[in-house]
Amino acid sequence: MNSPSLYLHPDRDTCAAELAQVLVGRLRADLQDGGRARLLLAGGQSPVPLLGRLAGEALDWSRVELSPTDERWVAADDVASNLQLLRTALPQAQLLDPRLGATPEEAAQAWGERLAGWLPLTAVLLGMGEDGHIASLFPGMPGIASALTEDASPAALVGVAPVAPQVRLSANLALLRRSGWLGLLVFGGAKRELLEAVLADRPDTRQLPVHALVRQAGSRLQVHWAP
Repeated sequence: MNSPSLYLHPDRDTCAAELAQVLVGRLRADLQDGGRARLLLAGGQSPVPLLGRLAGEALDWSRVELSPTDERWVAADDVASNLQLLRTALPQAQLLDPRLGATPEEAAQAWGERLAGWLPLTAVLLGMGEDGHIASLFPGMPGIASALTEDASPAALVGVAPVAPQVRLSANLALLRRSGWLGLLVFGGAKRELLEAVLADRPDTRQLPVHALVRQAGSRLQVHWAP
């Protein structure tokens, strides 16, 4: 398979600074001449330094439409909410809450339809767990095969995490790939070992969601790693 571009940074602050400049360049290009930019960002702790860097950039955030790559089925102001993380860091952006229905199934359907209207996205930045999950696409969860299918229609779905809160909302891989720029942010030695196994196409990684991402995105994917 075609290999992604791999960027090895000496520390997380350097990684955040350089990745912020990449994303800002993409956003500015789409904001030229009065346009709009559409961005999906990972949740969790890994993007926190990056969000701080982005917040300091002189962009017209009122024309940047932003949503998480995935969300936990908790209240929008819950500390576990990815949307709350983005709202705190980038309050001037036009935030799209994935909770667009009374049930996870209704919300996933409506959110997926809204995101489909954003395509192609300006940029998507994903994270990766030590189990090889991306967004809320977890190994072995119900529906994971269809969520990773290369020729699937771009959509969102209800995911099931192995830890609480278990109910999640997630964009499928077909939607995540429909962007002008696609990145994966990875920190730590254990995740680097897993990533190198995926890049080597080791047989025991082929059922992992991150393997599907690498295989389908190929050289379009930028991987940014720091210790």
